[in-house]
Amino acid sequence: MSGYEMTTVDPRKIDEFWVWFAQVSDSLIAGIERPGLMSQLEDRVRDLNPGLTWEMTAGMEKSRQLTISPNLKRELLPIAQRIVFNAPVLPHWEFYAARTPKEWNYKVLLKSHAERPVELDVKDWVFILLSAPDGGWHVLLSGRNLPLLTDSQRRQIAGDVLCNILGEQLVMDVITEFELVHSFHHYLTNRATSIRFLSVAIANAQRCRSCGDSTSLNNGNSRAERER
Repeated sequence: MSGYEMTTVDPRKIDEFWVWFAQVSDSLIAGIERPGLMSQLEDRVRDLNPGLTWEMTAGMEKSRQLTISPNLKRELLPIAQRIVFNAPVLPHWEFYAARTPKEWNYKVLLKSHAERPVELDVKDWVFILLSAPDGGWHVLLSGRNLPLLTDSQRRQIAGDVLCNILGEQLVMDVITEFELVHSFHHYLTNRATSIRFLSVAIANAQRCRSCGDSTSLNNGNSRAERER
């Protein structure tokens, strides 16, 4: 079993993590860039479990939020939830165990260990929603002028886009698979819809499926375009 698949975590490490975070939380709120602080956070999250990731953004009810994310690995969600359950109460911080949907500018950063992150503008991306055999959904994403990407980078970007739009919990609950492709097969092209309507399309498709409407796949994208 590889490290990122470990589904246990040492309670002492959880306590040590939150003691450290509480000590540096004011510096993070104030925007003080202490040398190596973010690197320390990265190392400490990975020490809890190498498969976890983290995200720090503006909070919904407080100034800032920290998310300890399972990185779309369903087996790691209980670990992230356990860590967040043990978080201290801090006046300016809220904590989550999955990435939340965002009000965003449709720009994502492609992270690289060797180079500076590259910003990608995805506002013109389109998607196609396909029914998966297990009852979930398969999402195909496509964007023009994509840079040369490795398979892992394509998955990283696609996952970040889906989490920003839908929230990580919903992605893990209903999206069986997702892919980022350069273009769709010609017989699927007329079903492509702007990613701005992805959340509406998912909601419509889920509602139609629960009602037993077999036409949901054919009509889902057009409904999404109408519900602006």
